[in-house]
Amino acid sequence: MKIKLVLVSLALVSAICAVGQPVGWNSPANPVTIPITLPPRWSLIANPLYHNRGSTVADAVPDNTVGELLKVVPNGTHLLKFDHATQEFLPRNVFHAGRWSDPQQTLAPGEGAFIFIPARRPFTVTFTGNCGYNGSVFVPAGISLISSPDCGTIKFAPLVPPPIPRFGWDSLSFDPQEGDVVYSFDSTAQHFQIHTFRNGAWDSLPNIGVAESCFVQTTQPRTIRYTGPVPF
Repeated sequence: MKIKLVLVSLALVSAICAVGQPVGWNSPANPVTIPITLPPRWSLIANPLYHNRGSTVADAVPDNTVGELLKVVPNGTHLLKFDHATQEFLPRNVFHAGRWSDPQQTLAPGEGAFIFIPARRPFTVTFTGNCGYNGSVFVPAGISLISSPDCGTIKFAPLVPPPIPRFGWDSLSFDPQEGDVVYSFDSTAQHFQIHTFRNGAWDSLPNIGVAESCFVQTTQPRTIRYTGPVPF
């Protein structure tokens, strides 16, 4: 029994180190905090952090479900995710009487969702967790809803190798290809902005902020990866 407990402890420590968390057992399970203010009505959001259920490293359990991440939102808040496989939206996940209709639905780094805030005033959502420093998200052919798979924002500018390539020079690069279209959402004006990549350039460069997501349409699949340094 003692051997089993030691092995479990070592496995947890390895997982903690992999996502850049403090090693001490009494260190907080979710040391990084990212607050975002959402206006009334619709916004495209994302969770950029790998969240743990629990208060310290000792009792940390990975959990990026909506029921854990968004425990306190206005009654009547809606979450709407997009299914690439069917090219349709999933059923709305609604927050009512203190719980989500589908609390096990995920909002992990790399994913995205529409959120509807029914309040008349802006509402602040706070994500807590850890930077992964090795996250990735696959961008399939067709239309998909994506976000940065790690701390930092996606770089949409054309990928140009530096004269002397340095470590992490292509980190979180979208690497745009001919005909790519990115649909960002203006939550203030409540409409989409369309960005098209033609002849080696964007007609307008997409700018997707921290904890934001966007729709992507492409014919050339690729993977966006974090390749930067891992702090110790």
